[in-house]
Amino acid sequence: MLVLQSITITTPKGRVLLRDLSFSVQQGDKLAIIGEEGNGKSTLCKLIADPRILLESFVVEGNIQRDQLPIAYLPQQLDESELSRPIQDFMMRDETGNVDYGKFAEVKRWLGKFNVLPDDHRFEEPLCNFSGGERIKIQLARLMTMRPGLLVLDEPTNDLDIPTLKWLENFIISSELPILFVSHDETLLTRCANRILHLEQTEKKAVPLWTYVSMGYVAYKDARSLHLQRQTSLSRKQKMEYDRQIEKWRQIYQKVEHAQATISRQDPAGARLLKKKIKNLKAVKERIDGEEKIKKPDPEEAVTLYFNDHEDVYAQRCLLDDELGELRIKDRCLAHHLELKVFGKARIGIIGNNGSGKSTYLDHLYRSACRKGTRVAYMPQNYERLLSDDQSPVEYLTITGTKEEKTSIMTYLGNLKFTEEEMRQPIANCSQGQKAKILLTSLVFSDADLLILDEPTRNLSPLTLPVIETMLKMYHGAMIAVSHDRRFLRNLTSQRFLFDVNGLHDITSDERILE
Repeated sequence: MLVLQSITITTPKGRVLLRDLSFSVQQGDKLAIIGEEGNGKSTLCKLIADPRILLESFVVEGNIQRDQLPIAYLPQQLDESELSRPIQDFMMRDETGNVDYGKFAEVKRWLGKFNVLPDDHRFEEPLCNFSGGERIKIQLARLMTMRPGLLVLDEPTNDLDIPTLKWLENFIISSELPILFVSHDETLLTRCANRILHLEQTEKKAVPLWTYVSMGYVAYKDARSLHLQRQTSLSRKQKMEYDRQIEKWRQIYQKVEHAQATISRQDPAGARLLKKKIKNLKAVKERIDGEEKIKKPDPEEAVTLYFNDHEDVYAQRCLLDDELGELRIKDRCLAHHLELKVFGKARIGIIGNNGSGKSTYLDHLYRSACRKGTRVAYMPQNYERLLSDDQSPVEYLTITGTKEEKTSIMTYLGNLKFTEEEMRQPIANCSQGQKAKILLTSLVFSDADLLILDEPTRNLSPLTLPVIETMLKMYHGAMIAVSHDRRFLRNLTSQRFLFDVNGLHDITSDERILE
């Protein structure tokens, strides 16, 4: 179906994103591409979908072989011109710009199959009027009318609520087409992937690595963990052996050097012998240093982030006591009869349909907590609301400007795999995953007793999520989080609410929602 041979992609600035990448996609493959933001996942998807997209700005080497059937591509984000197009125009306009009305029956069939068939009058509405889940279904319906041989889906899970995530899982699993997809959703990866392509950037992002395996996500995670443990153990043993040899060499060298310094001038033969020994010892040192070293692994999951020790908030302390008759945007009522009380170390998760108003509600709760006098920190879904594009990560995180604070900030960012160059570059140049890490670091420095988080894991590699989970589990205060990440909700929330137009509904006891 699709074969890539020795693909190397280099950015305009000379950074190698991918080197000598080779793999194939065959019938029945559900290939998941994983890795941190900025490692080349979307770039690879674009190359597979249409090499012309990349050739204008990247240097691409290698060969791609594909069948004659079209490759259908769902981008990570549609541009504004696409979002503003009416559904009818979006679904039926071909590459030449003409609307093919002959496709109308097939378009309606696929929209109906995906349970997103709009009323006739809504065919004239722009795509931006539909929810995130509806947009994904509409885009997939459009792709299926192309009768493709391969689907390439770049982050299709972004902005999806849990029901639509489950629908997407069923679509991927049941589809007869081979599907290549990028996702950070661990539950979807676990259920859908039967092949894994893992893209990494190691050694301060100077050395790209890739791993392709014919196994599911959980099996790959386990195999990778075992491999990293073995490599770490071998590296440690080799380092111990190296230190032992160097110490032995040093002791011998010092003895010979001392003998050379104290030998009598009346013993020239002995001096020549000692000089020869020194030369031989230096050769031994070069041989020891020249032996191939087993590198200590530098995996993407080797990140650290933690809150400083802090006394836990009293269980009876009320951090938020909010009642809201109506939640509105302009003249639209999003929800009414909203009540929420937060005490001590509460861990509250909120779910709900796309576009229902959850983010607007979190904005309200943040303001309410501030009015109450609670020390609160907020991580919005739209990072640009807090981050300034022209500031560097270090500048954004700086409060006092002391040398000690700067050192602490750079240490935290370094532990999150930021290079020094990335710490000092404008935030505008950072990936979405890096922006998420900057905001998570700001939570650590905030000294807040209440965290309000809007989709905190949506741009993070699934392999780094255990670190974030551990960080939040150890947090001394309370947390309110809107999330559709089922692993996050299972592992980190003890209370869960469904948000809809009638308010908040306690669904903590209904574990089926998180299946």
